[in-house]
Amino acid sequence: MKKIFCITCHKISNALSITVEYLSSFSENTILIHVDKKSKIEGFYNLLHFNKDNVVFIPDRIDVTWGTYSQIQASLNLFNKALEYDFDYLFLLSGDDIPCMSNEQINVQLNTIGFYNLIHYQDGRNSFVDPISRVKYVYPDFFFLRNIGIKHRLYKRLFFLLKFLFVSKSFKRNGDKIDGYFKGTNWFGLNRETTIAMMLFINNNEWYRELYYKSCCADEVIFHTAIKHLGREDIFHDENYINDALRYIDWVSGPEYPKILNEEDVDKIKKSNCIFARKFPHDIASELFYKIIE
Repeated sequence: MKKIFCITCHKISNALSITVEYLSSFSENTILIHVDKKSKIEGFYNLLHFNKDNVVFIPDRIDVTWGTYSQIQASLNLFNKALEYDFDYLFLLSGDDIPCMSNEQINVQLNTIGFYNLIHYQDGRNSFVDPISRVKYVYPDFFFLRNIGIKHRLYKRLFFLLKFLFVSKSFKRNGDKIDGYFKGTNWFGLNRETTIAMMLFINNNEWYRELYYKSCCADEVIFHTAIKHLGREDIFHDENYINDALRYIDWVSGPEYPKILNEEDVDKIKKSNCIFARKFPHDIASELFYKIIE
C-alpha cells in the first residue's frame, strides 16, 4: 500500500527522528517534510536521512506563526507536493507524533475501514467550538502571541465585545458560498480521491482561501469544511474510538494540555487502537516507541 506521510515541524526531536526512521524503512512509504522557514534546515538533513529517496524536504517553506494562515499554507504546500506522487493514502502529522501501530498494522487498519477518510469532526466526544467564529473576523496580531500579559487579555475581551466591527471583507463577500462551516482535529488521514478533490477545490477557488487569510486557528476548519462542501461521504465514524482521526491525544489528564505522553500511557495508547499518538517529549527513547507498536 502506497502511503504518504506529510510532516510539518520546526525543530529536531527524538519523536520526529523515530517516526521518519521507522516509516521510511518501508519502500512503499514516502515522507514529505515541511520545516518552518525560521529553522535552519541543514541540521535536519543528517538526522532524518536526507539521502533516502523516500524522505523529501519540500523546498517551498513557510515562516509559520501559530494560529495564522501560515499554518494552513504549510499544509497546502505539503499536499500539493504529495499530488506529484502516486499514493493510496495520506496522513498529516506534526513533529511530535509517533505511530502507535506497525506499518503492517496500519495497512490492515486502512483496509478494514475501506480506505475511509480518518478526519474527526467535533461531536459529543469533545467540547464544541463555533467554526464560523474562527473564520468570520479579522483577528489582530496579539491573538497569535503564545505568552500574553494582562494588557493583551484585556485587548482580547474588548475585541469580542466589539467583534461585529471586525467582520472580514472576504467573509461579507463570499462567506455564504459555503453551506456550513465545520471544525475538527487538524491532524488527519485522507484517501487519494478525497485529497485530489479537496486540493482541486482549494487551489482553484481563491475566494475560498481568502476567507481564511485573517482567521484564527482555522487549520481546524478549512479542510473539514472543504470536504463537507464537496459532499464526501467516505468519512470514518465510530464513537467507540477516542476520535475519528484515530489519533491518541490526551486533553484530560494534564498537567499539560494536551498531556506530554510517557511510559505510563503505553497501555492506554495500545488499547485505543489509534494509528498515531501525540505529544511526546523531545527526548523520547526509541524503546518506548517499540513497546507501543509491539
